[in-house]
Amino acid sequence: MKWRKRGYLLAAILALASATIQAADVTITVNGKVVAKPCTVSTTNATVDLGDLYSFSLMSAGAASAWHDVALELTNCPVGTSRVTASFS
Repeated sequence: MKWRKRGYLLAAILALASATIQAADVTITVNGKVVAKPCTVSTTNATVDLGDLYSFSLMSAGAASAWHDVALELTNCPVGTSRVTASFS
């Protein structure tokens, strides 16, 4: 019985040792970014009245009209959302 226990012990030691002997240095690189789930725009229709824009006032690069407000309702924003950024094209 003693020999059987020693045999199991020897087999376990050899199994553990062989795994570390055959191990090689490995570098694992994980790339990605964490992004928040976007809010849902609940506003279905919005009208922005720009008034009259004259072409001569928009002739140079970077020229712009005055700012105009528009209200958009956002729902289902992630918890803790305190501000949003929107872009239009």
